[in-house]
Amino acid sequence: MVLSIRACDYLAHSEWKDSVKDEKEMINAFQAARIMPTDPLIDFQTRFGGFTLYAYLEPIVYGILHKRPCRGDFKHENGLIVMEPEDDIVIRHFNCADTLYQEIFSIDEQGRYYEGYDLKCNNFETHIESSAMLNQVNKGKWQTVYKYELDAYRDYYEIVDENKYGELVKLLGLKKVEDFPEDIISWDTNGEILVWKRADSVVVLSENGIKPRELEGIKEIFQEE
Repeated sequence: MVLSIRACDYLAHSEWKDSVKDEKEMINAFQAARIMPTDPLIDFQTRFGGFTLYAYLEPIVYGILHKRPCRGDFKHENGLIVMEPEDDIVIRHFNCADTLYQEIFSIDEQGRYYEGYDLKCNNFETHIESSAMLNQVNKGKWQTVYKYELDAYRDYYEIVDENKYGELVKLLGLKKVEDFPEDIISWDTNGEILVWKRADSVVVLSENGIKPRELEGIKEIFQEE
């Protein structure tokens, strides 16, 4: 998947840690784990190994393989950290970030990206694209004017209702932000309002506020049942 100019610029100005990039070394790690490597996993490590985000002050260093020094689970692991299917985990996951932050970041053999075993996007590139958008928003004067979140306990394994989101798109006259991929995450705009949709939430942002009639319409769409 080709990244947008916006995402490429974001990566170019991001923090990176030296990481495993040699394909032979990657293949050896898979052989040691007796697992067949997949193209999406090799691509992920090659392109994004060492890419670093922050959760507050804690670095999240992406990669399924890491070079020393490490902080989190990879501190005592030289190879892959694999979570095999068990109970509610129905597919094989690979730990894809070294961090002390209290969350499990993982990727599956098809390249789908998860946090806490919840699917966040079908391609890690979408995570990068969304991070690039959020970076732009944080540099501007955007303010949250409405936020809808699924209940973490009541709506476990649920995602935002696409029909409701379709109503929001129609109400606000939204169109997808240029060059943003089709995925679970989306960024949409009407030129004045930005909407950030994730699997479990919808955030409406504006630099100049929102009309009362529009806000009332949004609340009606996402009213609690």
